Amino acid sequence: MKIKFDAIQSFSLKSQAVGVIALVLSVNLILLLINPFSKPTADKLPADHSWIYWTTRDYVRQPQAPDVVFLGSSLFLHPLAMLDAKHLNKTIDYVDHHETVYAEDRIASQLGIAKPKCFTFAMPGSLVSDDWIIFETLMKKEHKPKIVVFGVSIRDFIDNKVHCVGTTPTFKYLSKLIAMEPLLNLALPEPRDRTDYVLGKVAYLWGNKPNVQASLSDFARLGARPAVATICNGKAFDESEQEKLLTMNINAQLERGWMTESPDKDREFTDNTQEYAARYSSRHDKIFNTEKEFFKRFLDSAREADVRLVVVNMPLTNVNVSLVPPGVYDEYRQFVKQATTERGFVYHDFFGDERFTSNVFYDTAHMNAEGGKRLVNAVVDLMMQDKLCSARLNATKGSGIASRDKPL
Repeated sequence: MKIKFDAIQSFSLKSQAVGVIALVLSVNLILLLINPFSKPTADKLPADHSWIYWTTRDYVRQPQAPDVVFLGSSLFLHPLAMLDAKHLNKTIDYVDHHETVYAEDRIASQLGIAKPKCFTFAMPGSLVSDDWIIFETLMKKEHKPKIVVFGVSIRDFIDNKVHCVGTTPTFKYLSKLIAMEPLLNLALPEPRDRTDYVLGKVAYLWGNKPNVQASLSDFARLGARPAVATICNGKAFDESEQEKLLTMNINAQLERGWMTESPDKDREFTDNTQEYAARYSSRHDKIFNTEKEFFKRFLDSAREADVRLVVVNMPLTNVNVSLVPPGVYDEYRQFVKQATTERGFVYHDFFGDERFTSNVFYDTAHMNAEGGKRLVNAVVDLMMQDKLCSARLNATKGSGIASRDKPL
């Protein structure tokens, strides 16, 4: 009897398992057929509180496209934030501050025009492929800027800490907005890198995680409003407070108050040669060749979208450049210059520029507020010297009048 009972119990469990599997497969098939998340949009990607989330969120919520976008890595991000903290004499929070106010005032002052809108879309550790997908997904249509100042550096092409360009936080976050099939061999060249992509193709909900998370977040907001209002005696939280309660991720990369720049405190110099020695440990041809291709695609995409590019090789200290494998830095500079100029865009190389002395850096690669000021001044001069940039800036409607009471 016991044997029969065990057999029946085993059969029952197997039947239940088969039933569950059949149900999951049926639901997956139905979802694949009706495709409720057919085309995600940038404003509906999940609120994961990452660097790319906050910046994308702010960018797509702009009432009009910025006139000028500063695109690149932390080599742009930090000095521009430090510069604005001093220029505005207030603490800057990286979560909320993406406007480049000093650049706006500088352009308006130098050209005698209404204050343009400038936006900093620079990501920590950004690669050229990250910059490409930012431009491709966010800046070619209704949010298209007139000018993009694209700051590049050798690390953006050969970072030895990067195994696969398609798995960086920025690329993964925005990849749901484009068709990945044509990019697989370039962005996800090895089978092990395609696991998430393949699972997404087979399992509908897995492939649409960002959309599902965004929908659940919206549902939670709607469902929580009455309860929140009751708890708070009829006074509902504003959007930012609701967002903090409902979508906060304890493993988030960035929260308000975590990263700020103060107007009255400068960063002390830090020796980061060990970090960059690791990032530059080899020419990393696998990544180097991939980033070269993405750089050319970026230029071609900007030309197709009629966005004026100003490409600049960012300043670095001699100590930092000395860590690059022999010949690679010159090869990189020659490639960027040739690819940019043969497409008719503005190019300038700041390597060795005497304006960027060691005292305007807070480590071997990143500039401080003074370095940021010298860089913006130099970039504005480049735009003024270019007829197409000048014409586009002179045609801007402006976002206000330049501040004349601050030294520029």
